[in-house]
Amino acid sequence: MAKKATGRRPEGNLVEEIDAAIALLTRVRALAASTAVSDGTNRQVAKQVSAGKQPKRVLSTEAREAIATAQKKRWAKIRRQKKKAERAVLAQQPSVLPKSETSDTK
Repeated sequence: MAKKATGRRPEGNLVEEIDAAIALLTRVRALAASTAVSDGTNRQVAKQVSAGKQPKRVLSTEAREAIATAQKKRWAKIRRQKKKAERAVLAQQPSVLPKSETSDTK
C-alpha cells in the first residue's frame, strides 16, 4: 500500500528550512543556558552548553568533603582488614623463640 503524503510541504528550499530550524534550536539552547546562569550555577557551564559541548560537572564544597570522607573511610577499612590478616598469619606461625629447658620433663 502506498502511503499518503501528509503534513506540511516545504514552500522554499528544504536545506534553508533545516538551517533555520537548527538556528532556532541553537537560540533556544542558549536561552536555556542563560536561565541556568540566573539560577546561580557556574557561568562556565552555561558557555559550554551553548557551545554544544558537554557541560563541566561542578561539585559543591560540601559534596567534595563528603566524597573525601567516604574515601578515607574505605581506605581505613582496607587498612584494618590488612592488619587483621597479618595478625592471623602471625598467630598461625610457630613461635621462633626456643623453649626453655626447664619446661621439658624427662
